[in-house]
Amino acid sequence: MLKLPEELRAELAKPHGKLYRGENVDLKTISEVRECKLLACVGDLVSLAAVKASLNPDIVVVDGKTLRHERINLGAISGYAFLEAENPAGFISCDLVKTLRSAVKMAEKNDKVCVLVRGEEDLAVMPLGLLLPYDSVILYGQPAEGVVALRIDREKKLLILDLMRKMERVGECEEIDELIGGD
Repeated sequence: MLKLPEELRAELAKPHGKLYRGENVDLKTISEVRECKLLACVGDLVSLAAVKASLNPDIVVVDGKTLRHERINLGAISGYAFLEAENPAGFISCDLVKTLRSAVKMAEKNDKVCVLVRGEEDLAVMPLGLLLPYDSVILYGQPAEGVVALRIDREKKLLILDLMRKMERVGECEEIDELIGGD
């Protein structure tokens, strides 16, 4: 597992893509979505909004809560294959990386996939960014600000790799070693 150290929290709290400001952003207006290879959404509100806007995201990553307390009805996400992963708050678990890798492989075969995280999904943007092919887009919520559209390119993959390598390793994890390299 990787643990988010306190000194990286401020860096990860910043939007790392284009921020679309507002409480109810019309996701259909996000230009990055129209030309992307695969579309992934991380977070319950963004995922549900994308599904309701008929954007048909290839991958949605949810934990069934918003801001860690309100329950979300996931019934709107129909027609998706469901995968589950365990991931504690403030960590990137081996199980999350393994499940996201499976989700990307399924999406590349035109399957729609919902990853239901038991725990917290916030940090899933990072491994997902490394696993998705170039020109994919991840939409995620920026609390109290709006929605971020993160286009995956070489520069973003290198940034994510650098940030993940700065996280604290907890135990052995083959999936994470394969993703970011061993020591």
